[in-house]
Amino acid sequence: MGFIAEYSLSNPILLETRRTVPDVEVSVEDEQFVSGDRSRLILWAKGCEDDLERFFRALPDDPSISGFEVLSRLAGLRLFRVTLSEEGERGLTYVSAIDYGITLLDITAEGGTETDKVNYRAQMPNREAFLNYREECQERDLSFELHRLYRSEDDETEGYGVTPRQAEVLRRALERGYYQVPREVSTKELAEEFDISGQALSALLRRGHAALLQSTVASEDGI
Repeated sequence: MGFIAEYSLSNPILLETRRTVPDVEVSVEDEQFVSGDRSRLILWAKGCEDDLERFFRALPDDPSISGFEVLSRLAGLRLFRVTLSEEGERGLTYVSAIDYGITLLDITAEGGTETDKVNYRAQMPNREAFLNYREECQERDLSFELHRLYRSEDDETEGYGVTPRQAEVLRRALERGYYQVPREVSTKELAEEFDISGQALSALLRRGHAALLQSTVASEDGI
């Protein structure tokens, strides 16, 4: 059985924008590594409309990204897809996490005085993976601060490292015939039932699938 680590990193991704508009909360919905190209992040920005507008205006000048697009606009929320620059790539730990069998469950950056800090919650398969991952973060000059470490069964999940939100989407997809061949419901139709974008729903499914696979067919020895 693995364990959950809650920690923060001093991360350059969107650092300038987060400092400019500290009252906007940013949470990563999906990380997309594209071989031979820059990586992309799909993220939610949450805040009042004035702050979200300031956040939008600050993005073009942020040195950690080379481009962005708005995927969805909701009251108090914006869904963005950003393409990372070389500087931003330094803060992307997704590929390293996969290499060590780690599942990143939540990634958020809240407003406040320490806006360089990004908070993570991740499922670790064993201590060796955790130590190797932490060492690699430090080698990238990403200051690593551990807040909490506990066994997976103590976490508020639906089991196998799946979050309640991921479990809800996975169950609905199964019930509605999403996994049937041919599919009985489309990604767009499922997304509409949850009042989210198709990209956001796909990201939730992928994260849920990754957690299930890491906890089952890809599981390793415990701590």
